[in-house]
Amino acid sequence: MTAEASECLRAARGGWCASAATSVKPRLLNVCLNDLRFRFLGPRCQVPRHKLSQVRFHISSSMFPLDLINNKKVGIVIGPQNTLQAEFLTYLANTTKVPVITSSATGDTVTQYHVPYFLRACVKGSFQAASIAAFVKSYGWKNVVLVYEDNNYGAGILPSITDALEAVDVHVINRSAIPTSCPGDRIDAELYKLMTMQTRVFIVHMLPADAARLFARASAIGMLTEGYVWMVTDDIGIALDVLPQHTTETMLGVVGFRPYVAKSTRITGFMDRFFTRYRAKYHQDPDVRVAKPTMFQYWAYDVVWAIASATEKSKRPRSLNLGSTTGYMGKLVDDLQPSPAGSELLASIIGGEFYGLAGRFRFVDRHLPVPPYEIVNVIEDKIRRIGFWSPGYGLSAFLNSSTRPGQARRRAKAGQVLRAVIWPGDSITVPRGWDFPANGKILQIAVPVRRDFKVFVKVENPNSSMQSVTGYCIDVFEAAVKKLPYALPFKYMPYDCANSYDKLVSQVYFKTYDGAVGDVTIIANRTRYVDFTVPYTESGVSMLVLARKDEDEPTMWIFLKPLTTDLWIAMVVFIVFTGLVVCTIEKPVNDQVQGSKWKQLNTYFYFAFSTGTSTHDQKFKSLQSKVIMVSWCFVLLVIVQSYTASLSSMLTAKRLQPLVTDPMQLLHKGDYVGYQNGSFVHSMLRRLHFKDRQMMSFSTREEYADALRKGSKEGGVSAIFDETPYINSFLLLYGKDFQKVGPIDRTVGFGFAFPKGSPLVEDLSKAMLNLIEGSEGSDIERKWFGDRILSLDYGSPDTSFSRLSSRSFKGLFIINGCILGLMFLINCSRYAYAKFTAKRKAAAASDGEAQPSTNGNDIPAV
Repeated sequence: MTAEASECLRAARGGWCASAATSVKPRLLNVCLNDLRFRFLGPRCQVPRHKLSQVRFHISSSMFPLDLINNKKVGIVIGPQNTLQAEFLTYLANTTKVPVITSSATGDTVTQYHVPYFLRACVKGSFQAASIAAFVKSYGWKNVVLVYEDNNYGAGILPSITDALEAVDVHVINRSAIPTSCPGDRIDAELYKLMTMQTRVFIVHMLPADAARLFARASAIGMLTEGYVWMVTDDIGIALDVLPQHTTETMLGVVGFRPYVAKSTRITGFMDRFFTRYRAKYHQDPDVRVAKPTMFQYWAYDVVWAIASATEKSKRPRSLNLGSTTGYMGKLVDDLQPSPAGSELLASIIGGEFYGLAGRFRFVDRHLPVPPYEIVNVIEDKIRRIGFWSPGYGLSAFLNSSTRPGQARRRAKAGQVLRAVIWPGDSITVPRGWDFPANGKILQIAVPVRRDFKVFVKVENPNSSMQSVTGYCIDVFEAAVKKLPYALPFKYMPYDCANSYDKLVSQVYFKTYDGAVGDVTIIANRTRYVDFTVPYTESGVSMLVLARKDEDEPTMWIFLKPLTTDLWIAMVVFIVFTGLVVCTIEKPVNDQVQGSKWKQLNTYFYFAFSTGTSTHDQKFKSLQSKVIMVSWCFVLLVIVQSYTASLSSMLTAKRLQPLVTDPMQLLHKGDYVGYQNGSFVHSMLRRLHFKDRQMMSFSTREEYADALRKGSKEGGVSAIFDETPYINSFLLLYGKDFQKVGPIDRTVGFGFAFPKGSPLVEDLSKAMLNLIEGSEGSDIERKWFGDRILSLDYGSPDTSFSRLSSRSFKGLFIINGCILGLMFLINCSRYAYAKFTAKRKAAAASDGEAQPSTNGNDIPAV
């Protein structure tokens, strides 16, 4: 790096310009003091400033403030410029009670709570952690690498940014510490080490000068190409505007974070005065390039303004000496005397509040509050803004107006995201955040070695060069790998898991293996240690029991079984009631229901039961009777058809009846039960309160069959509990004599296991979903299980019959009952009306006969 570039980078933090002979900070202080004198405090105010030598900082320069405090009698020290200086000056401020204010030491290692006279007029470096974590989460990256300076400044941010990333389920898988001013070959060695890793997302926290060297080396070896993601913290983000062009050319595609300051008339006026003074002094010097003030200079300006405001409000004389710690000179003074005005001045500064160049200036816990952060993208010819992050609103393409005083409200549309990012390699495709390096190792994938159920995983010659790994699970995995958009080199590593699959999962957790492929069930306890892909088999734990054919059951009363007792009773009640209502309606108008009492009784019963079968030969006279019979015939039609179908099924199906249908029966009887050796089902049976003496483990399907045939009383078991895929595999061979009951418990199914945070999980899951939903998944099932593809009910067809109950026809009965009642009420109403009309006619006739006819002469008419 050239000397000119080095000086320009140092300007971003310490006030240097492109030339070592000139700096921004003296001009900045001059502009600020003139603003204070003529615009705020008036011409009477005297604010002397000691002209300090602007030379490069060395560690011994921390002695220079002693000369300022004891010899120059300064009342306040503006500085230090960085965290390294701040660590000494915090002690100095506490001892002398002279307030020390920094506008550029953002490192988190500076302890403020035990140093009351040290103020940070800038934001803490840890504040940006939440914005970086939100950005990483928004793109779905799961792993990142932190690259930082190997000193207190670089390490200070690690806890906060690590916690913020972990809170959004992003893992810091590596921390790369690069010493300050280390030779280029040392940086290259560290970068080559990072290239051999899978992760391609890097977060850089360094000082601008060191970061420029890092990106120059990274660009040279090809680490700023497509697929990489580079993010830089605020110190570098603030310096992006003043970096020379040849430096930014090595950072194309980098995303930076920095505190946001809105454009305002204050900044516009300040910039005009600043550049006017600059050009007036150096317009003839060709070696001087005007450097644009950055956020650090804005904070420095506001610091001087805050000090002058505090001095104006205090009761002490309006003259204050200001000191700056940007040089290397002075002598060590043996005796440090506390400042009498320090406490009063400190309280006045902390209590002050105003709007400065950098926005609202106020102290919260002795530092500036959390600001909104601007997210920028380095492209070819400029620094491009892509969005914001603010504490109350998170990521957005536009900043909410509540964080921008003096600006009009700008509302972001619902769901609006950040603007498009130009990534390294001039790519607009979002990097997936990881890749397999060309010189990376081949993944070691553990596969379980089993004694049986080899249809899932079969390992032959595990300890020889002729090793062969096949099975349904293997085919699913290899088919999913072929669908990945990149090559995935791997090697199968047989693992004997006869005792427990939990040990296989633990080997993945301890990264002995890079993953596990096989019939590994996804359960909650295992997900605490590894990540699983989506399941690719059916789920559940079922019970396997011995079955008996239902051939010897008596069939004399089988015709009653299709209907439940309550339905039979309901039908008889409706038949009788319908017959009664029909007879009542037909009696006045139908000769067939008239006659002697005995004849009427016979007719009633005949009507009642003939309506139940619709075989009566009577001709109904009343309209109400006809409506009732149509409604009742429809009900009978539905019931009879359902009855016929159910009875036919009962008579023709070959049924298997399980000897046990409920695990609680086995528990109460104290019968023995079995499970697969090494399975998690053992712990499940314990949760069901089975005792260890009741449980027996088996390893093969033959052992399953023998134990079930013997039964619990003959040294076997009454039931075997296992996962549904295993039971289905068993029923492929022994489906005639055994039956599955359940599921008894719920599980997710089989999945592939990988270490926590592995990017393979998401990619393989997507590939597996495409595989399962397509025809290829069915082809793999058919290959290993034949045309009788596995299902929850295979091998044990549903032989239970759902008997028809009154609840099944409740709606029909309600409708028919309403029609029946309505017709009965209509008939009663008509009968009552007819009786009433007859009585009126009879009354009128009797009145006419009782009154004799007369003429005008009262002589009876003849």
